[in-house]
Amino acid sequence: MTAAGSPKSPAARAGTLYGQVRPAPADSVVHLVREHALRSPAAVAVESSGSVLTFACLWHRTRVIADALAEAGVGPGDRVVVRADRTPGVIAAALAVMTLRAVYVPVDPTHPAERIATVLAACAPAALLHDGTGFPEAGAGGGVPAVDVADLPDLAAPPEPGLPRPEDIAYAIFTSGSTGVPKGVLVEHASLVNYVGWCGSLVGRSAGGSPLFGSLGFDLAMTSLWVPLAQGNRVVTVAGVWDQDTLFGPRAQPYTFIKQTPSHARFFEVLAEPPVYGGTTRALMFGGEGLDPVLLRDLAPRLGGVRLINHYGPTETTIGACAHVFDRGSLPDTPTVPIGRPAWNTRAHVVDDQLRPVRPGVAGELVIAGRAVAAGYLGGRGGDRFVDEADLGLADVPGRAYRTGDVVERLDSGALLYLGRRDDQLKVSGHRVELGELRHHVLAVPGVVDAAFEVVRGPVDTLEAFVVPAEPWPDAREFADRVRISLGAVLPSVLVPNEVHVVARLLVDANGKRDVRATRRRLAELARPSR
Repeated sequence: MTAAGSPKSPAARAGTLYGQVRPAPADSVVHLVREHALRSPAAVAVESSGSVLTFACLWHRTRVIADALAEAGVGPGDRVVVRADRTPGVIAAALAVMTLRAVYVPVDPTHPAERIATVLAACAPAALLHDGTGFPEAGAGGGVPAVDVADLPDLAAPPEPGLPRPEDIAYAIFTSGSTGVPKGVLVEHASLVNYVGWCGSLVGRSAGGSPLFGSLGFDLAMTSLWVPLAQGNRVVTVAGVWDQDTLFGPRAQPYTFIKQTPSHARFFEVLAEPPVYGGTTRALMFGGEGLDPVLLRDLAPRLGGVRLINHYGPTETTIGACAHVFDRGSLPDTPTVPIGRPAWNTRAHVVDDQLRPVRPGVAGELVIAGRAVAAGYLGGRGGDRFVDEADLGLADVPGRAYRTGDVVERLDSGALLYLGRRDDQLKVSGHRVELGELRHHVLAVPGVVDAAFEVVRGPVDTLEAFVVPAEPWPDAREFADRVRISLGAVLPSVLVPNEVHVVARLLVDANGKRDVRATRRRLAELARPSR
């Protein structure tokens, strides 16, 4: 199969990498799950706390929930907020929303009430779904009907719902926004099913499935949810990273793949018994952060027989848009592991500040185009990063593209190497942190006049803040605690700094930019006892 716009195609351009042109495996993931339910009804779809749900049962529950939503008036284009607990009922609920050509919006119940209220206000849902837990985080819900999927009667023959179209929006997932307000990314069914087909080709096929231990309100976990189900394989729900028995304990057959962030791997490494990946999984996928070859050298003795995949992609490019496949015997001699080549039906442009293609070996901004690109942001807010390939002169016909803000270079091998960011966006344990949003909320704390931030890497990544009070504060620890408490009431825990340092001022470098490292050194010097 030739690549999209390969040298045989007149559309090929210098400075651009082309993913393979491949037909979509179906119109949607929903079509694939329904097909598996018809062809292999007894195959296990979800394994949860020792019990199993077959594809036939999963599809049956999907139909029951879809019927209840239709009765509640949910229809095409409506948005339905799902309390994103990792349960079989929630998985069926997400499928049910999509069968109605509606949009499911996963909300992490661990997020503060104010954050959840912001999401609800932005998406104006037609219904709220939960799996027997209630939805207290949504407050009164503004009169929106709340459906408990666990309480729905098990109809003998629920109506067969319709199926979504490729151009319908499958889900909206909210991510950190540079303006201080989270942004809802809209992803079409065609993009999601293109992703699961491509990603499934990377991890291969086996009967082991994948463990689901990340938050379903975060797109990193969607790989471990939709890829196995699309393959007719099982999803194994895991209580959290502390559930080591489910994640790495003995199984009848190894997982098909495990997806984790490098931060997860560093955390697992400091456990009393670090995981032996060989024998536990056939493939190990990393995503969410730059992957350090040093980490892989530490893991190497326990990676025997494991396919390694470095997976790259902002939320705006449908979970992932590039990947590099390798093994422990082919670790690269580069600062980070390459992010590889584009997904199916996807293009990667490397451009300079004037959006002109650059030659291999020259650093530039990565622009992703083609099927991987999301449909935009809910309400059109903050959409300046979504551009048109033709307008940029990167293609002959109009097509969606996304300016990632990531700096990369093209290696001689043709793979892309991640070098960093053009802006001040940070990553903490795979979660995107827009400093604009963080700074907005810190400066809203009474008495704070300036702030800067830094991620400290370690077995567990930590976010630290340096804040300047409006006037000298007699008890720095009390002021720092006040800042953390205020932030904890409005931000997800991953965005709340683990440490808040109170400083008289923030030092700047020769270019007039805040110099966090110099500020940290100065703080340490002031803390030393005088001789």
